[in-house]
Amino acid sequence: MPIDIPSNSYNMKNKSFSQKLQHAYLELEGENYNTVHYQQNLNRYLKMTEAVLPLSKSNKILDMGVGFCYLTKFFKLQGHEIFAIDFFYGDIPKIRCERNDIPFFPLNIEVDNLPFEKEFFDVIILGEVIEHFTYSPLIPLRKIHKALKKDGLLILTTPNIFRIIELLKILSGYNFFYNRISPYQKKPIWYKGKKFYYRHNQLYSMKGLKQIIIQAGFGIVSSGFINEGISLKENPINIFLKFIFSPFALLIPQLQDVIWITAKKKI
Repeated sequence: MPIDIPSNSYNMKNKSFSQKLQHAYLELEGENYNTVHYQQNLNRYLKMTEAVLPLSKSNKILDMGVGFCYLTKFFKLQGHEIFAIDFFYGDIPKIRCERNDIPFFPLNIEVDNLPFEKEFFDVIILGEVIEHFTYSPLIPLRKIHKALKKDGLLILTTPNIFRIIELLKILSGYNFFYNRISPYQKKPIWYKGKKFYYRHNQLYSMKGLKQIIIQAGFGIVSSGFINEGISLKENPINIFLKFIFSPFALLIPQLQDVIWITAKKKI
């Protein structure tokens, strides 16, 4: 059943993508699928797929932090060979992947090694994951680098530390950084199965994140900022704030919600 998509979420040239993504949601959850999640993440998913869709079919893609498997299922439907990793959301990722013949690995990239050969993947997706890391992101990024083929792509998105909502939190006195954790401590803190990982332990600026990715052995291909979509079914306060502040974010992209970066493995 088609749903109404906010007019500012996409333009006509992206209509085909939105319909294909909606198909993935429908196959996973049926007619009562999560329309709020769909509308909020449509812009982000579109940007994440722009570097992949022009590639030849049957690429080997690793989706790290699959969540509810929406983007994973989308790539499966497009004919790519997709693999999935996660340990959030209980058994949901595992069950959905098994039902859709997607190889699933319940592991934590901070403390576990990837169970794949070197240079195995054409693309690795790290969508809304790096902000949950509990120590230096260089260690997981170097594991990703090792698993990518020559010229393989890393596609990454993460909340922008300078997005308007974070600036409002800081101005209101919100304790943004947690005193009991350092993002660059020597060993990770592994709270598998607990809520610790669900919070954002470290947010990044565009400049800082690029420096980390380059240090991990990648070259930056493209980057930018994305605004989340608006769903009329989400929290009314969130809707109000988005409508009030979205014009500022359109004028100043650095205030938008999400950072996206596409990087290529350097030998």
